Order: sequence, then structure tokens, then C-alpha cells
Amino acid sequence: MYVIAGERPVDSENAFPLFCGTRRFFHGFIGRGFRHSMEVPPVPDAAQGLLNGKGETQTCSSLASSGLVDSASDERFDRLTRLACGIYEADVAFLGLVDDTFQWHISRTSDFVPLSVPRRETICNVIVESGAPLVIGDTAHDPHLASHSIMPQLNPRFFAGTPLVVAPDGVIGSLCVMARDPRDQDRVDLGPLLDLAQVTADEVELLRLNTDLKRKSQLDKLTGLPNRRSFDEAMERANHRAQRLAGPLSLLMIDVDHFKAVNDRWGHQAGDTVLAAVGSVLARLPFRAQDMVARYGGDEFAVILPDTDEAGRDALAEALLAALRAESIPHPMDGSITASIGGATARGGSLSKLFRMADAALYSAKTDGRDCYRHAPPADRTRFYGIC
Repeated sequence: MYVIAGERPVDSENAFPLFCGTRRFFHGFIGRGFRHSMEVPPVPDAAQGLLNGKGETQTCSSLASSGLVDSASDERFDRLTRLACGIYEADVAFLGLVDDTFQWHISRTSDFVPLSVPRRETICNVIVESGAPLVIGDTAHDPHLASHSIMPQLNPRFFAGTPLVVAPDGVIGSLCVMARDPRDQDRVDLGPLLDLAQVTADEVELLRLNTDLKRKSQLDKLTGLPNRRSFDEAMERANHRAQRLAGPLSLLMIDVDHFKAVNDRWGHQAGDTVLAAVGSVLARLPFRAQDMVARYGGDEFAVILPDTDEAGRDALAEALLAALRAESIPHPMDGSITASIGGATARGGSLSKLFRMADAALYSAKTDGRDCYRHAPPADRTRFYGIC
């Protein structure tokens, strides 16, 4: 069904502004109170899992692993938004993909559309959660928008959008067009937009499959975790994401304590078994889709934590130490395997500085007795802090 802004009462507190941030162009649509009024093909089966409350974790994980949400502009998608804009004689068209927190506009025909926006604050989230196209013929005369405080700044009069559906994950985003002039919503033909959305979904799926093949070639054979090359590429994407969002990026460096003693006393095969066991512990921790834990080299591991502040970083480091202790992996000297962890968080700046801070914190953990966590100090402090 098409979802048309219409005749049901809405809760005025549940508003979904289309965009937020410093640029308020095309800002402020209500996200609830829609009625079904036009017959169109049913919601695709692939979307049903998401509509039933299932599959969203898989969707977010799949998109995060593809790197699409953190990638630069791609002509394959820019071409499609230009076509949508031209076909509908719209003032702007954009393609947004969602993860668990943000809507990422991987293609947009106007810079007035921000690169990203909190997902729950967008009208497009209604499309994602309903799995159905949405049409608003005239925002100025929609009864639910008439008294909205954003109306004086609201430029577009017409909005149309359709979900992007990829099996088996469900709805992964939306393709939308907007225009300043109102339209008769009963005369809007969404056929071309639906076709363009399907082409877009096919392109996303192809790109994701290619990315999956590449990622499989970048796994560490011993631990099954991403290898150093994969880690370096993910770190660049995470840094790009942090710069776009002006948010934090955290890093944990992990070193297995007294690992050389395992090789010296029990042999390298036993050492490999220990590393595989440590990798298994790390892989079972509750990471988000955008996080990455990797084998950094030798007996070192690393964790990338986008959008994670100091408190979140410290909590995960503490959980990691506790998980290793609970696993009781045998060690010839210390009874069981432990690790030292160094953490750092950056907001802007170079990756090299972030690595230097994390390495210095790891060194501090080693010199403070191992089996503990130290993090980079605040700017006005000189010593390292942490937990043991």
C-alpha cells in the first residue's frame, strides 16, 4: 500500500523532522498519522522480517560490513538519484541507507541534504519501518502539519519516497524525491521510483557480495578474525565516519601477557591454540555492527569502536578482561592467560596520534603489572588511568 499523509489523528509529540543539524532545508515532517489509500503491490516478503521486529540487527550488520554507509560518493548511485530527480521534476532526490543509529545519504542531488542524520528523527524512518512507499502531496495543507512549529521554515510542498528492499535482510533504506511545488498525490505515478529503488537495491546487493568476497580473503586463518589489512581499511572508514559525524572514535590495543613463555615451554603449536582461543573470546563479546575486532599481528589484537566515548570504551575493556579471566586458557607460568589493554579516544585529529595514545596506554598497562587496562589521560593530566 502507498502510505499517504492523511486523516487520522496523531500525537503531536511524535514528530519526525526530515533533516536536522545546521542546515534546515527540507526540515520537519510528521512521522505518524498516515492512512492507506492507494493500492500498490504488497510489501515484499524480504521486508516482513523487519516489519515483524526481526532482522533489523542483520540488516544493520550487513550494511556495516559492506562499508557502504561510510563510503564516499559513488557514481552508480548518483546516476540513479539524478534520474529520479529528472523524472519527477523534483528539486532534490536522495538515497539513504540506515544502520542502527543513523541514516546515511550515500547519494544526494543537493548539498542542502546533510550527509547523515539521526535515524529516528527522519520521515524516511517511517518508510523503513513500514516497508511501504510514502506520498505527501502538499505539506502546507496537510492537517497534521498546519500547526507545526517548523512550517515557517518548511520549503518542500511535495514528498515521495519508497523503501529499498534486499533479501533476506529486509528494508535497508529509502529513495526519495522532494519539490517546492505541491502535487496532486492521487496523480503521482510511483512506478518509476519503485523501479529505480529496485535497481538501487540490486546495486547495493552486488556491492555487498563483492565486499563479502573481499572480506573473506582478509581473515586471519588462525583466529578467524579480520587480519591487519582488513583492520587498516576499517580504521580508515571509521575515521572518515568520525569526521563526518564530528563524534568520538575509540581504539583498544590488546597484548597477550607472557605469550613468549607459551611458545618456549609448550611449543608453537600450543601458542597457536592459545591465540585461537583468545580470538574466540574476543569474537563472542557484544560488539555492534560497526565495531571491529581484529588480529593486529603476533600476539596483539585490536578493537575499533566508532561512535564510542570514553565510558563505553572503558566498559568494553573491563568486559574483555573479565571474559579472558573467566575462560581460564592455560598458561605455563601464570596458570591462565591474561592480557594487557591500552585504550584511547579521539575526536578529530590524525589516526597516528590515536595509535600513539593507545600504544602508550598499553605500555603503561604492561609496566603496571599486566592483566589490566590503562587508557590515555585527559588533555590536562600526565598519568595513565585504568582498571586491573
